[in-house]
Amino acid sequence: MVLFDVTKYEVPDPKNVDLDKTKYNVGVFMAAYLSARSRVGEPREPKITSSFSLVPPSFSTINQAQAEQMLIQKEEAEEEFWYLHSLFKKGYASIQHPFKPEIAERRKKIFYDRYISGIGVYIVAQRCHISEDLVSQESSTAIVQFASALELLQFR
Repeated sequence: MVLFDVTKYEVPDPKNVDLDKTKYNVGVFMAAYLSARSRVGEPREPKITSSFSLVPPSFSTINQAQAEQMLIQKEEAEEEFWYLHSLFKKGYASIQHPFKPEIAERRKKIFYDRYISGIGVYIVAQRCHISEDLVSQESSTAIVQFASALELLQFR
C-alpha cells in the first residue's frame, strides 16, 4: 500500500494539455466568478496581499439596513458568490512551485495580471523584470495548475 498517491496530486505537463480549450474553460469560470463578485457588491478583482495571498471578502462597509436588504434580495447571488469564491481560492492556492516559494509568488502575480487584470505579456514581463517567453511559460503552468484544481483541464 502506498502512503502517498502521487497520481492523485500531480499536475499534467502543459505540453499534454489543450491550452486553448483549457483557457476557454477557465475564462468561463472567471467570467462567472467576477460577475458574481460584482452582484454582491464586491470589487470586480479580488484583493491580493503583497505576497499574493487572497484577502477575504468583507461586507463590513455595508450598513445594517443595506446588509439586510442584500440578504433578502440577493441571497441566491451571495450563495453563488461564496461557492465560486471557494473554487477560486482552491484554484489560486494551487498555483505553486514545489521547491521555490519566490517562483510560486511570481506565478500567482503573472496569473493575476494576465487572467484577472487582463494585462498583456509584454507589460507583465516589464513589471516582473523577466522575459516575455518566461511570462508565457509561467502563464501556461499557472493556468494548468489552476484548471487542474478545478477540474477544468482539456487534454489533446
